[in-house]
Amino acid sequence: MVQNSEPGKKNFLKPKENTPKHGELFFDFEGEVSEPQITESGIPYKSKSISVVSSSYLTDDQTYFFGKRSAYFSGRRNQIHLSVSGNSLFGTHPDPFTISIPIRLGEQGAGSVILDRTVFVKGKKYGISLELNESKPTLYVNNLLQKSDGRTASFILESPVKLKRKTWEVISIYFDTLNHKYIMYQNGIETAEYENKQADTIGFGFPENDSTPLVLGKSFYGNLDGFHIHKGEPEVEYTKFEKVRYDDETKIGFMEGNTAISPVLETKYSNSSLTRVQWNVEQPKDTMLELYFRGSNQKFVDSNIHLPWTRIRSLESDLPKNKFKYYQWKLWFRPDPMGNSVPKVLALSFEYTEQTPPDVPTRFRLESNPEPGKPLCFLWNSNHEKEVQNGGGYLIHYGLLPNRMLGSVFVKKDKNGNLAKIDGNEDESGFQNKRFCITEETLVNNIYIPEGELNSEDFRPLADQVDVSRKEKRGLLFQPGLTYYFRISSYNRYLNEWDSKDQRSPLSPAISFSFPKEVSN
Repeated sequence: MVQNSEPGKKNFLKPKENTPKHGELFFDFEGEVSEPQITESGIPYKSKSISVVSSSYLTDDQTYFFGKRSAYFSGRRNQIHLSVSGNSLFGTHPDPFTISIPIRLGEQGAGSVILDRTVFVKGKKYGISLELNESKPTLYVNNLLQKSDGRTASFILESPVKLKRKTWEVISIYFDTLNHKYIMYQNGIETAEYENKQADTIGFGFPENDSTPLVLGKSFYGNLDGFHIHKGEPEVEYTKFEKVRYDDETKIGFMEGNTAISPVLETKYSNSSLTRVQWNVEQPKDTMLELYFRGSNQKFVDSNIHLPWTRIRSLESDLPKNKFKYYQWKLWFRPDPMGNSVPKVLALSFEYTEQTPPDVPTRFRLESNPEPGKPLCFLWNSNHEKEVQNGGGYLIHYGLLPNRMLGSVFVKKDKNGNLAKIDGNEDESGFQNKRFCITEETLVNNIYIPEGELNSEDFRPLADQVDVSRKEKRGLLFQPGLTYYFRISSYNRYLNEWDSKDQRSPLSPAISFSFPKEVSN
C-alpha cells in the first residue's frame, strides 16, 4: 500500500505497483537527488557493484510510475553516472540479463539518448546505447559480439513503434547472452529482435577492465522512473499492477490484490457505536475495492488473529453492531484483470456515537438522623440517562476520610432474597428521592459475595463488578464512635470492570455521619 500525504496535496491510498523481485539495481527516485536509491518501494536488494558517481535531475511529484515522484531530465544538463565496473553483467562474459526503463516522453524528446555505456578503444567503439529516433526506441550494440577469430561484431535493435508523448511506457531489453538472442519489448510486447546463429559467434561481453560509467538520461527530455537491471529475462509480461493468473492444471484463476490496514485507533470512551462511513474513491472499470472493520472494548494489537473482520457492505446501513473503544479498518484493492489500473481511496472517515459516562448523582443526602440500631438511609435525585435507568445503577462509597473510600455498597437483597443492583427504587422513593438504606447485613452482603449469583445473559457488568469468586471484598463494618464519609456514583448498564471502567460517573461530594458510642467509667 502507498499513501500520499504531502502537505498541501491530495491524500490518497492505493496499492503498490509491481516491482522487480530480483535485481542488481532499482531506482524509483524517492530518495535524494545525490543518491536516488530505494526508499518506499522496499526492494530488498541494492547492488554493491553498481554505485552512483554523480547525479543531476529535477524531482517531479506531479507525475510518476512508482512511488510518489519521478525524475525529470532536461537535455545534457541532467544525467546520472553509474559506476558498473566490477559488476558481472557488464563484464566480459555476462549471464543473461534485462534492462527496463519506464519513460514519459516530453515535447522535445523525439531524438534522445536515454541510456549509454560506450567507450572508444584504438578508434573502435564498444558498448550499448539506447536512443530515440523520431520517438522510436533504438538499441545500438557496438562490437560486443565476440567471434572465434578475435573479431567483434555489432547489431541494432530498432522498434517500428513510436513512443506516445506525455504517457508512461516501459522499454525492456533482454540480453540472452547464452543463445545470442536480443529482444526489445514495449509495454510487454515484443517490438524488435536480433538473433545471431553464426557458428563463429562464441560470446558476448564488454571490454576487459572497462571503467566507463553507465549514463542514464544522457541527452533526454522527459521523465524516467523505476529504472532497473536484473539477471534473467523479463519476469512477466509487464503490467503496472498485479494481473489475473490462471492455472491450466487446476483450472483455477486467482488474483490476490493488495491490503491497506490502519493502526489500531481509539475513541475517547468505551462502548462507541459505528453510525456511518464516508469515503471518496476512484474505481476504474473491472476493479474491486472492499472495506472491513473490527472493534473491541478490550485493547488489541495489529497482529491479533482472533478478533474477526466484518465486511462493510453498505456505508450507511447494516454496519457492525459491536461496541468498541479500539477499532481498526482494512481496505482490499484488486486491479483490473490486465493489471493496468487500480482503485484509489481519496478520503475515508468513520462516524460513531460515543457512550459517555453518566453525570454525578445530585442532592445526595441523609434522609434523617437515624435512631440507634435503625438503618442509615440516603436520598438522591435520579439520573436522567436511560443507560442508568435501564440496566445501570448506583454505588454508595464510604470511608473514614472525605477523599479516601474504604468500601462500597453496590448490591442489595430483593424481596425474594436474591442479590440485585442498587437502583434507588425502594418504598417511599421517587424521581427526586431515590432511596436506599444500609444496615450491617447490607455491608456483610457486599463484603462476601456468593459465587455466580449475579450472572446476566444481557450484560455482565454487575457480575464483573463483584467478581464471581468467593474472595472477601474490600470493606469494613460501621464502628461506634467514628465519623464515616459517604459519596455516591452512578454507572451505565455497559459498566465492565475489565474493559469499560469509564462508564461510571465521578463521585459526589462527601456527606458524613458520626456513630454514637457509649462510654463507661
